[in-house]
Amino acid sequence: MPSVLFLYGEEGYLINWAVESLLKRYVNPALVSLDYVKFQDEGESLAEILDACNTFSMMSERRIVWASEFPALRSSNAKGFTAADLELAEAYLKEPNQGTLLVFSTINPEGKSELVKLLKSRAECYEFSQLDYSSLSGFISKRFTAAGVPADRELVKLIIDQSGYFNKETEYRIFNLVNDIEKMIAYSYGGQITEEAVSQVLNGDMDTFIFNLLDAVSGGQKDRAFGLLYNILSSGRDVFGIVSMLVNQFELMLEVAEFKEEGKNLPQIAEIMKGSEFRIKKAMGYTEKFTVNKLRSVLSQLYEVDRNIKSGLLEPELALEILIGRI
Repeated sequence: MPSVLFLYGEEGYLINWAVESLLKRYVNPALVSLDYVKFQDEGESLAEILDACNTFSMMSERRIVWASEFPALRSSNAKGFTAADLELAEAYLKEPNQGTLLVFSTINPEGKSELVKLLKSRAECYEFSQLDYSSLSGFISKRFTAAGVPADRELVKLIIDQSGYFNKETEYRIFNLVNDIEKMIAYSYGGQITEEAVSQVLNGDMDTFIFNLLDAVSGGQKDRAFGLLYNILSSGRDVFGIVSMLVNQFELMLEVAEFKEEGKNLPQIAEIMKGSEFRIKKAMGYTEKFTVNKLRSVLSQLYEVDRNIKSGLLEPELALEILIGRI
């Protein structure tokens, strides 16, 4: 094992998992407070990090020093990081303390950062980017198996689809997925994971939530729609963000519906609107379930809900409940 690692990529959960695995491998559990140091504050300097590296471990195989989201990794002109600091880093990388494992990590590395360039050329690097379908499927299955709750292949596929993990520009990550899986396991009460558990528990990304809500509302499944709403609200999502997404979606659907009335097809609409073809295609599907007049009516109600929430006339949750009841 090398003495300096650089872990980076959007899947922060996997970065944390990697460091935890290193802790189990090298640090005596009774001496974690002495042989493991984590730096994660903006004000910490490179000199402090390297000083910690030059302290020898007590009785562990190796001491671990973790610099998580160090500012100079995320910015090419990080405050307080100087040319002298870069020279310090370069000197340490030439002769690192073999008794210490230094780990730098960040979710969003800045390609122009001199420290990032140095680490990519001198340290052992591992990228933790979005999982592919096969890896994600295996990850989900293993989580359920470890909990003693079986989930078949079709259910795993449903979870992946409804999570929106592979949606373009999604912010749904493994952190979110793990939280949702734990809630599904709790919801199952030790039995089989069901589609109902997935529907009631899975938050997914905001795009997926909007599409699932539209499926429920357009299909006359008001109970499911309310369940999706309560679930997304309980996850701590911003109410104004939910209303804004609904407004954007219904505005998109109305615009698409009006173009369809003019006889335009998907490629033509996508070319005119210059938007995400994925979203436009989804919107076209929903325009079959709402008339143009209905879409205008819902949009008018959404604008009213937004005003009522912002003015304090209605509680946010109540305003959204009333809206879903009317659609």
